[in-house]
Amino acid sequence: MTVHSILIYKNNKLVLEEYFYGYDANTPHQLRSATKPFIGGILGIAVDKGFIKNEKEKLLPYFNSIYPEIANLDDRKKEITIENFLMYKHGMDCENNNQESKGNEQAMMKSKDWVKYTLDLPMIAESGKSSSYCTGCALTLGSLVEIATDEKIESFAKENLFDALGISNYEWTFEPNQASMNTFSQMHITPRDLIKLAKLFKDGGKWKGKQIISENWINKTFDLDEGGFGYLWEHKYFVIEGQKFNSYLASGNGGQKINIWPELDMITVFTGGNYNSYELYGKSTPPNEMIPNYILKTGEKPADNNGYSK
Repeated sequence: MTVHSILIYKNNKLVLEEYFYGYDANTPHQLRSATKPFIGGILGIAVDKGFIKNEKEKLLPYFNSIYPEIANLDDRKKEITIENFLMYKHGMDCENNNQESKGNEQAMMKSKDWVKYTLDLPMIAESGKSSSYCTGCALTLGSLVEIATDEKIESFAKENLFDALGISNYEWTFEPNQASMNTFSQMHITPRDLIKLAKLFKDGGKWKGKQIISENWINKTFDLDEGGFGYLWEHKYFVIEGQKFNSYLASGNGGQKINIWPELDMITVFTGGNYNSYELYGKSTPPNEMIPNYILKTGEKPADNNGYSK
């Protein structure tokens, strides 16, 4: 098992930065599914700029011109909102870790058009009720940004997010179809720049005094049910010796972990190469053991508040 980088940013200082196995500060690292929460932020910018009225809008009408016919269309599917996809409360037969689910990631990737495949999935429940982690949701929302802005999401993100944060050493080709069978439409970004992106969310959408993502969007992003998903971020917590440590998590296959710890005024970033670790070896990736056993066992207890710093 391999860890490629560990960074800890605490009290507005980078207090730990280590690289391994030939990786260094200038090496963009693949994020896998840790890309998804940042798609949520890019969508938020599109809403802020008026390209999308709000996330309560119905989702399917945005795709009418591209996909005039949607399979398994019923009244439940017509009611799906953008926010339902942002919170994985889609109601469709889509669950990544369930091989019996028609929308699981491996089944989706065999199709020619991953967004169409997702929108065609049958409904098994009403939307907005319970969450089920589904890669197709994030990819669909990335395509939604392109439809609403009439611009490639990579260009929109560069103009409105990456340039504002001074992030230039990265790679991203968003193509939710079989052309991405080996790249998964994922971002490659340096760990230091992941700290920047996480800090933007932690600080209410502001970067060096400029509002990049509206504070309102950040508020809604982190208004999560315990253990649930909010605007493509996950609420992740650890309980150590009876003390609960809350975080907001962007996670990707292989040990990519970006955690925002609001009560500790801390951000942790891990990158790694332990792809399909649990599936192949029955073992969790190193961050899942290192975070509770080493980073959180410092003796510092969380503050009473449960929000990010504003």
